[in-house]
Amino acid sequence: MSKAPAVDYALEIIEFFASKNTEIGIADISNALNINKNAVSRVLEALLEKNWIYMSDNSQKKYRLTLRPFSLIAGYTHNNSIAKIAAPYIERLNKELGDSVYLGVKSGRNVLYLVHCDSKKEVRINGRAGGEYPLHCAAPGKVLLSCSDVEEIVEYFNSPITKRTENTITDFDAFMLEADKIKKAGYAIDNEEFAKGIICIATPVFDCTGNVVATIGISTLTLYDDVNSLLNNKLTLLQKVSDEISRCLGKKSILT
Repeated sequence: MSKAPAVDYALEIIEFFASKNTEIGIADISNALNINKNAVSRVLEALLEKNWIYMSDNSQKKYRLTLRPFSLIAGYTHNNSIAKIAAPYIERLNKELGDSVYLGVKSGRNVLYLVHCDSKKEVRINGRAGGEYPLHCAAPGKVLLSCSDVEEIVEYFNSPITKRTENTITDFDAFMLEADKIKKAGYAIDNEEFAKGIICIATPVFDCTGNVVATIGISTLTLYDDVNSLLNNKLTLLQKVSDEISRCLGKKSILT
């Protein structure tokens, strides 16, 4: 506990809200975080006043986060160096292909999109900057997870894994084989592993030390593409964009 316990409580409670996609009451917070109910109540009153939360159930006194925290983070990520550098390249590729194109970074067990350009096609995939998706079942997440330490990957697969489709990899050994292919090939594929009818391909973005710090991805529908057309027609363009962004971050060209 720091010298400002009220601040500690507020931060813990905000993080708790952010980790739950459900209504939360005072008792829920108190029991989960071991914080006195009176202290929880005072923090919630302050968060309500500042429009960080709203009361979603008046009778049960349940609360949810508003979009206020996200709007502040979105303002920050707009100025984030990687996002700021990548945005023009993402927008150019989106305009050229008409597919969803995005920049993602690792955020805990998820990939967090810092930049996202929606598909321009009639039937489209919608996403948003600030959206998060599991690491194991989407191409951008697989790029980031495959470049993680083995201990981190073990820990990831020792926790509950959601099998979203019949193609989703949920086994550690199977993922390690996939990770080896990803690192050798320099890209990852999501062949309807996150959702039926959606396929995507992603490549890594490197910093000046050669570490993978982000990933660029393209998502489309099986209505328009299959895995072969992604690899044959769009992979080279995606790799070029990844290389351009990586060079802006100080990495030497990764394309020969």
